[in-house]
Amino acid sequence: MGKSVATPPTPDYAGAAREQGAANVESARASAKLSNPNIYGPLGTQTVTYGTPAFDQSAYDKAMSDYQANQGRSAERPDIGKFTTQITNDDGNVTGSNIDQQGYQNAVIDYLNTTGKAPTREQYTTTADADVPTVRQTLTPEAQATLDAQQRVQRQLANLGEQGIGTAQSVLGQAFNPNLPGIQTSLGNYGQVAQTPDLSQYGQAGNAPQAGQLAETPDLSQYGQAGGGPQAGMYGFAGGGPRAGQYGLAQGALNTANIAAMPVNAGTTGQQAILSRLAPQIERSQEATRQRLANQGLVPGTQAYQTAMIEENQRGNDLYTQAALQGLNLDIGANAQGFGQALQSGQFGNQAVAQNFGQGQAAQQMRNAAMAQNFGQGVTSQQLGNQSVLQNQQAGLAQQQADMVRQQQLFGQGVTSTQLGNQAISQNQQAALAQQQAQNAAQLQQYNQALGGAQFGNTAQQQSLAQQMALRNQPLNEITGLMSGSQINMPQFQGYQGQTIAPAPIFAGTQAAGQNALNQYGIQQSAANAETSGLFGLAGAGAGAYGMIAL
Repeated sequence: MGKSVATPPTPDYAGAAREQGAANVESARASAKLSNPNIYGPLGTQTVTYGTPAFDQSAYDKAMSDYQANQGRSAERPDIGKFTTQITNDDGNVTGSNIDQQGYQNAVIDYLNTTGKAPTREQYTTTADADVPTVRQTLTPEAQATLDAQQRVQRQLANLGEQGIGTAQSVLGQAFNPNLPGIQTSLGNYGQVAQTPDLSQYGQAGNAPQAGQLAETPDLSQYGQAGGGPQAGMYGFAGGGPRAGQYGLAQGALNTANIAAMPVNAGTTGQQAILSRLAPQIERSQEATRQRLANQGLVPGTQAYQTAMIEENQRGNDLYTQAALQGLNLDIGANAQGFGQALQSGQFGNQAVAQNFGQGQAAQQMRNAAMAQNFGQGVTSQQLGNQSVLQNQQAGLAQQQADMVRQQQLFGQGVTSTQLGNQAISQNQQAALAQQQAQNAAQLQQYNQALGGAQFGNTAQQQSLAQQMALRNQPLNEITGLMSGSQINMPQFQGYQGQTIAPAPIFAGTQAAGQNALNQYGIQQSAANAETSGLFGLAGAGAGAYGMIAL
């Protein structure tokens, strides 16, 4: 048979529930104390206490009497062992101890009384109903005095309001019948504007004089025509100037074929010469290094041999680099010198060609200047003839302009005379209009005066109505004012809070522990069952084999 698994014990759910309840109570107490602090403000304080204090007056009086009677005497501090009794079982064995806390406390109080310390009220004050909160709000002396004054004022205003009710009842008991004059709505015949006079009786403006016809412009061709000027080419043509290439052509590019490539030998650069001299030296140095390494016992292929040869090759490369740079500088300097000499040679030839071209151009310019001088003299002669023709034409135009000015003067005089007549007619019309406007303004002033008088009467009637209504409503306003007087304002403190602190999940933990024990029991039971099944399977197999052998 397989092993049996013990059933786990049932958890003490009742005990866990009791512990959970105690934890809930402690959590509620902690929540109340943490959520309701004492408040000290500029207008007062608010304190929160728990429980009802109970003061043992008789015990306090006895302790005070003993203190006064025993004052000045010394005493030994009480021994707690004198207030401890042992607890034994039926066999007489000691199983515990019991301490008389109240007796020991009283003895300590007596001891304190005999050592010169008076008893205090706190020593004889106990707290009952520790879970009942008490919220006490206390105002400062100034705030309390203000509150008392506000209460007195509100009470007196209420008394005055009661007196005003009688006055309001007597006024409102009579029907409202205001005594008012009638409202004026008509102004009579004031405000009618006179008709505008007929302005045609003061004349009409005359027509302007007709403008005369201007004299026609005279035919200016009778005074001669200007000449056409000298014809081009009659004094010769200017030369075209010297032709390009007549005095030679400037060189367009430098011939650098004769410039030596390098300063050493033809076809050999300075860099090649230096490197050809340096190559045997580098070979001798490398050979000396290989011989030195062989003397030191270093053979090719070793790390030291390769390192030494790498350093020797680096020195050779440095020498090659320096030699290449030195030869390159020599080649660049020689090339620049040859290019400068070729450039100076080309410039000298070009200067000679430019000098010959300038001399030919100067000669051509002198011939052109003589031809231009002859042409200018012909133009001057033609201009003198044209000026005489123009002078005759201007004299004819001046005569025509004088006739036109005289005709314009006569026309202007006619226009001025007509304008004077029209101005006289306009002045008469404006005088008539001004007189009519003055009459209208006077009539409008009378209308405004009548309107102001009517408005004044209507305003007086409205003011009288408002005064009578105010007198009727005054008792009600007084009562309303008295009843809506200053209100009593209490300082605002924090309200009592009831927040909750979550208690420890004792009952849930107990349930989880019980469930875990059941899970472990199930696992162990399954393992035991599996083991039992295996044993029975082996036993069955053995029995079968035995039967086959017996057969």
